[in-house]
Amino acid sequence: MTVTDPTFHFSDEAKKYDYDRWLTALFALAACRDAIFTLIAFNGEIARIRETVSEPLLGDIRLQWWRDALTGIAKGAPTVHPLVKALAGVIPACNLDIELLQRMIDIRARDLDPAPFATTAELLDYADGTGGILNSLSASVAGLTSTEGLEAARQVGRAFALTGIIRAIPYHARQDLLLIPADLLARQGLTAETVFVPENRAAFLNVVADLEACAEQEQKKALSLIKVRPATEKQAFRLARLTSLYLPRLRAAGFDPGHRKMEVGALRKITALLTGR
Repeated sequence: MTVTDPTFHFSDEAKKYDYDRWLTALFALAACRDAIFTLIAFNGEIARIRETVSEPLLGDIRLQWWRDALTGIAKGAPTVHPLVKALAGVIPACNLDIELLQRMIDIRARDLDPAPFATTAELLDYADGTGGILNSLSASVAGLTSTEGLEAARQVGRAFALTGIIRAIPYHARQDLLLIPADLLARQGLTAETVFVPENRAAFLNVVADLEACAEQEQKKALSLIKVRPATEKQAFRLARLTSLYLPRLRAAGFDPGHRKMEVGALRKITALLTGR
């Protein structure tokens, strides 16, 4: 199978569940888009496990199924699952490190734990194990091979993932999922049980401000790494333009992730991806 085999085309799945990354992938060379869509679809599949199971044990079983599926790919015996078969073609064709994909699965076990992260460092590790790895793998598919370039791509994905976690706080709250670290909550005198109490609104916004500052710091790291990379690698870093779009809006919204200012239309995103503004 080539990485452009139309039999394994996951553009629709990528667009449905991860529009921003799908949109960014459209700027990649046509020959590698399907492979990037496959990675985005894989990430979406494991990211949705928590919301598609009725109890954590079932989620653990699903995650283990995906671990076993990757083991099967490594042994040359993939299952008949369409996405697994697509990955079985993409991984060797693009020389991807299958252990990074395994890491993406392992980090998703955190979604099944109702307790918040204990520290901000744990949240950053989560952002790296999800969006950071995904963006570095997508960069590899697009032909990026330098260690420094892949490091920059991973940092871009890490900053974008952290920003996405902040933007998703209202959605996560409805799903009874809290990814805000306990150390940031404690700084404002909050706990997992009190963070969304209406009387604590001001303290909650302060917590989001702390999260935004952390995301801004990660974004600055990404931009500093991008600055010294050649123009030929720019596709691997294009996602940073969306991060630079969202963070100022969050500040303008008074650090309210549910504010209408956080609703960004497709045309505005395309403009940002094209111009960086």
